[in-house]
Amino acid sequence: MTGDFIWVAMALLSGVLMGMYLAYVLRNVTTQKKFEQLNHRYFKGLNYLLNDESDKAIDVFIQLAETSHATFEPQLALGNLYRKKGEVDKAIKLHQALIAQAQLPERYRTRALLAIGKDYMSAGLLDRAEVLFAELVELEAHTPEALKWLMDIYQQEQDWTQAIKTATRFQAATGRSMRTNIAHFHCELADSARLANDDEQALKHLTAALRVDKQSVRAHLTIGLIEQSENNHTAAIESFQRAISADSRFVPIVLEPLVNSYQAIEAPQELAEYLTTLISHYSGISPVLSLTRLTQQLSGGEAAQQFLRDYLQDNPSFKGLDMLLNLDENKRTDLNSVDDDILKQLINRLLDKQPRLRCRKCGFGAQSVHWQCPSCKYWGVVKPIDDVV
Repeated sequence: MTGDFIWVAMALLSGVLMGMYLAYVLRNVTTQKKFEQLNHRYFKGLNYLLNDESDKAIDVFIQLAETSHATFEPQLALGNLYRKKGEVDKAIKLHQALIAQAQLPERYRTRALLAIGKDYMSAGLLDRAEVLFAELVELEAHTPEALKWLMDIYQQEQDWTQAIKTATRFQAATGRSMRTNIAHFHCELADSARLANDDEQALKHLTAALRVDKQSVRAHLTIGLIEQSENNHTAAIESFQRAISADSRFVPIVLEPLVNSYQAIEAPQELAEYLTTLISHYSGISPVLSLTRLTQQLSGGEAAQQFLRDYLQDNPSFKGLDMLLNLDENKRTDLNSVDDDILKQLINRLLDKQPRLRCRKCGFGAQSVHWQCPSCKYWGVVKPIDDVV
């Protein structure tokens, strides 16, 4: 890593030196002497880098940064390289030296402010970074990038109100849709309200989320859970069904509370009809298992076994086979019970190793719901894996 850093720095600085040489060669002797001094300092700094004396090198480069606008570009790039290498303290020193230059043009100053903001982010100094990025937004300099970093800060600080405002401004400035993010930020506010036992305020935030994104599975699901907790099961069922209509991949997540609400209002026939319709256009096994359990309640174990067996003949599934073995427990003989138990253990071991959800961006696998991917930090990309196994 150190070797790569040195060679990149060498190539960068050598290129700048060549350009400076060609520019200055046509100028007067006095200017040329100044160039020669810069040239000497650059090579002195490079020599320190090559000898892994980075502390001495940074002192030389800081002196250059404080004395000449002509060195701005390579100094800025070198600071960025220090940051990427993990030497954030050196990056900060170098970029601060750039800002300290007398009569530094504004276009250079704002670029240096942006670089220092990134340095502070890398160092975990979010409050300092926030001040710099907010200043850039106020100056209307590098606005989209500054807003992007501010969004990141507010998410880390869980300041969802500011995150919503910043995402809205970023959307206006860039034309890039932030609908999904903003809806999730409203849902985060709703979750906070629910933790404070304020379901009324939570519903307001969820309504705001749906105004931004009508297809927000999370908002529909959370509204359903609130209605369910207040025994408004008919309203809960409607919200759960809207969540499934918004994205049928969430059937495995939504189905359990949906079934519970149908059972609470004692509407087994309506549930059977809904599950049958769902099976006709959803390829996963979850609604089949739910309908099997319902068939067992309404018509007995034999009917449930026959229904599931008929389905599995055309749609093999380990989950389905596991349920079929459970349904068949009462009919086992001593001769085959041991073999069936071994088969069940193998199936359960296989299923336990399978993640239930996966990020569509980075491939992160999870057993529980994550509305923001813990790995790549995108919102709304962790979705249930098609449960056909």
